[in-house]
Amino acid sequence: MTADDRGSERITVRFPPEPPVLTRQSSRILLAILVELTEIEAPDGPPGKGTHDC
Repeated sequence: MTADDRGSERITVRFPPEPPVLTRQSSRILLAILVELTEIEAPDGPPGKGTHDC
């Protein structure tokens, strides 16, 4: 597609001057989204005491 094919359509993307603050709640939401999008099973929490995979 060339510039002539696109006509006069333009898309403007505006970014904030700095990234937004990542709160505990927003980080949990983002993590839940990432876990849902992956095919690998993720643990619900940190491993219990005495259980080491290494």
